[in-house]
Amino acid sequence: MARVEHIDWLETFVAVVDHGGFSAAALAVHRSQSRVSAHVAALESALGVTLFDRRHRPVALTDAGAAYLPHAREVLCALDSGVAEIEAVNGLTRGTVHLGSYPSASAAFLPGLMRRFTERYPCVKVHLSELTTVELADALNSGEVHLALRALTPLQKTQDLACRPLWREHLVAVVPSGHPLATAPAPLPITALADFPLITIGGQMGQEVRYETDLAFAEADERPRVAWQTDQPQTLANFVRAGLGVGVTNALAMRISDTTGLDVVEVGSLDQGRAVGVFWDPHRYLPSAAKVMLEMLVDTPAPEGTHPL
Repeated sequence: MARVEHIDWLETFVAVVDHGGFSAAALAVHRSQSRVSAHVAALESALGVTLFDRRHRPVALTDAGAAYLPHAREVLCALDSGVAEIEAVNGLTRGTVHLGSYPSASAAFLPGLMRRFTERYPCVKVHLSELTTVELADALNSGEVHLALRALTPLQKTQDLACRPLWREHLVAVVPSGHPLATAPAPLPITALADFPLITIGGQMGQEVRYETDLAFAEADERPRVAWQTDQPQTLANFVRAGLGVGVTNALAMRISDTTGLDVVEVGSLDQGRAVGVFWDPHRYLPSAAKVMLEMLVDTPAPEGTHPL
């Protein structure tokens, strides 16, 4: 019977699958590429089969590799569950969590949560990656992050991900003080913004990747003019202050920005606003440290000014 002598072989094998190649796996598991190749070769020798078609770019699993993969994952999961049980007995969780987020959630939601998390789990190290909404889906699908706080829209690249919705927030218009929209009854209809040059967060409107603002205008059968686009809330506020247009974004983005000299007015219905959730890949191994982080993300109250989902 084949004998697998080292768990490292299984970890490396799964890493090559999850990261799409030997070089990427080497970066993910912090080993040299030659060591990764040696681990896979040793596992293949022990099993008496070829696990990867190395002529394929990127490398692809053979039939034997595809058959063995779920068993390798099961072994690693069982070992981690055993460690988690021991940690539960000892009251200690160790490990590393790679968490993705976007600027307004990072600033408004994570500081208090991270303080409580580090107090409760002092032996867990958290790596935070701040990315755009679409980049967060890419990072989850590639295994770069374990968990990601992101808007539920756009839907691109989320079909294989799991999600727990957390909160919903209004869209808001950002205008200089004294602007006609500042004194109009709130919430403003989305159509009230159609005649102004807009400064938005997210992709350009009308393209395949559709953000909340784009969907709200499409629902109203309007085609607004986007003058500027940015992924940074403070940049949007500063562009509005400079007279470059009317800003439209999610409410939390302006709550964490310096809006001196500006007015922020709710726009549209709450259903047209931004819904936010925590996402993860249910097909990938989730370490115990990431599991406790997920629990805390779900249990933490929604940020002030938002509406829990």
